[in-house]
Amino acid sequence: MFSTKTQQFAWKELTLLLDGRPMIELTDIEYKPNKVLEEIFGAGENPQFIGEGNKTYTGSLEVLQSGYEALVTEAKKRGGNDVTDLELEAIISYVPLNKDAATVAMKTIVDMVSGIKFESGGKKFSQGNTHIKVALPFKALRVKPQI
Repeated sequence: MFSTKTQQFAWKELTLLLDGRPMIELTDIEYKPNKVLEEIFGAGENPQFIGEGNKTYTGSLEVLQSGYEALVTEAKKRGGNDVTDLELEAIISYVPLNKDAATVAMKTIVDMVSGIKFESGGKKFSQGNTHIKVALPFKALRVKPQI
């Protein structure tokens, strides 16, 4: 039986590194594995089995405009034109805010998302904005939780 008595993390405890660069401009992140599942029918009208197919990995980042501009600059340094020309690795860590080093070491969660390629980029400005956020949907080669 599994235990649900684990650490609940707050946004302030999350850190994202993209290719080793801390993304302090991060405002939202999502990443997940997906598996193709198909009902397999036999006798009767109800499925008899669930067939498993390929896995895919998707997600999205939302960053402030300064973070987006840094990613565009990185793409250009690597010979590309925009963020869709990048391939990146992300390390996402959840570190509990605690002064006890043993607690921090035992409760820290680190996930890795590798082979990230952004599907789109771009900017949108609206009247009255005090800041700009850019959504970056992506596909990845792997999501490795709790590395």
